[in-house]
Amino acid sequence: MENYFYFFMTALAMAILPGADFAVVTKNTLTAGKIGGQATALGIGSGLIFHTTAVVLGLSAIIAQSAALFDVIKYVGAIYLFYIGITTFLKANQSNQIAGADVMKTTSLPASKNNKEYFGQGVLTNVLNPKASIFYLTLLPQFVTPGQNPFVQLMILGFTAVFVVTCWFLFLAYAFDHIRSWLNRPAFQVIFQRITGIMLITLGIKLALARR
Repeated sequence: MENYFYFFMTALAMAILPGADFAVVTKNTLTAGKIGGQATALGIGSGLIFHTTAVVLGLSAIIAQSAALFDVIKYVGAIYLFYIGITTFLKANQSNQIAGADVMKTTSLPASKNNKEYFGQGVLTNVLNPKASIFYLTLLPQFVTPGQNPFVQLMILGFTAVFVVTCWFLFLAYAFDHIRSWLNRPAFQVIFQRITGIMLITLGIKLALARR
């Protein structure tokens, strides 16, 4: 793979660009601390493993060619983003009633079932986005070197993207956790949750209107 470095930088740029994954990681970090954010990051990484496997097995090509399948995944993903956005927006009023100190006390050690929920949000936010499958389908083959085993190259490229994106969001969760005491002030929480909710709702609508 002659252009591996360029693929690595492309994967990093893909991770840094704000989107639904960014919004969910940020929301869960400020809600449940570093553990909640990192659980979400690992969920996103698991979602990327699905997309990598889909490309290698040719499932992404099937999604790209099937209008019905593309629309089903698209609308389910849009509804899920819309649901998370609505619940986040509505929880803004609850945050306004909790003192910053109490937030830190009640959310610094989330229950394991909540961590599973955050992990699941990361997985579903990523998997239920057919445009991500098509993006992988169009991106990965561009960096495959002719004459070498394409299966091995696609696996290496795919898991490189998994590694880069997961590490970025793990770092993001760590960074936001360190300033959470300031960000968890009730006034900021209300504003942030409303903005995040609107962002997720907007991304859900954008996904619903997306074309192949």
